[in-house]
Amino acid sequence: VPKCFPRMASDTIQRRARLGVYISLLATLPSLGLSRGLRGSADGELGVPRDENELGVVSEVEEIEVNMDANDRDSIDRNALLQDVLQSDEYRRKSAAVWGEISDDLYRDHVLPYKVGTESPSDWRKSFHDRFWTEVQGMTKADAVKYLNQEVFKHLGVTYKKEYPGHKPDQNPFESQKLHFASCTGLSIILVCACRSVGIPARLAFTPAWVTGTEHEDGKNGLSEEDQNHTWVEVNLDNEWRYIGASENSEFDKTWFTEQASKAIRCTPEDSKHSIYAVSYKPTDKRLAAPWDPAKQINVVEVVDRYLSKNT
Repeated sequence: VPKCFPRMASDTIQRRARLGVYISLLATLPSLGLSRGLRGSADGELGVPRDENELGVVSEVEEIEVNMDANDRDSIDRNALLQDVLQSDEYRRKSAAVWGEISDDLYRDHVLPYKVGTESPSDWRKSFHDRFWTEVQGMTKADAVKYLNQEVFKHLGVTYKKEYPGHKPDQNPFESQKLHFASCTGLSIILVCACRSVGIPARLAFTPAWVTGTEHEDGKNGLSEEDQNHTWVEVNLDNEWRYIGASENSEFDKTWFTEQASKAIRCTPEDSKHSIYAVSYKPTDKRLAAPWDPAKQINVVEVVDRYLSKNT
């Protein structure tokens, strides 16, 4: 499976032209301390960033562009994307002042991206930050996640439901708000967005299929032959990934599926569906069909070993 979609030489030219647009847009934002002299030239050549702020923003936008889903690339508003990157950087600085710095790798893969998985883009970052930052900034990072895991669903008026009119598994937060319901994947997307909006690295984790036992055991865990995949959330606390169920009142690394997850099987060439994975925005060495929508592909890292070790 390829690490990323193949790109042609013409794509490079188009990418540079798009970046020229972002650089020109940056020049119109003096209130953010960005240089007015930053411009793309008439022949499509990029201007040169004049300070570290500009250089960082251009680098972040370029990374988002390179790894952007092809459908989003054709439809996303460039000014909106640039504003999202600038807002994310601002919120990162606020978060660092409270909880300390995080690495650039963590930030760029698990805070900065404009979307969590396969959902359609939406303006979640500013909306959630404006609503929740004041409340969580006085908490520990762990308590902030637990707070968000209760309050964001109350704020949106969203609860879990397996099937309902208009249902799609990878709804963005505002699609779920409109319908008042979401699947485990939709709930997890909401919690990841809420965490990222206050600068906490978060990502989707999932299994394409639980390892099942007897019919009685499966029934106790809410499993069926038709529905054996599950999605939840991992958050990075003190450089360690911890998991929690979205919209659940549980502790980190201890929820209803902990025992079930400990039965997972590491990926092999013959069997990849019984392992546990986390979603990455950047390309990885594994690319799978999303279990909630097999028509869509996602970059993943295998994280099963941490779940196997929980009960050993």
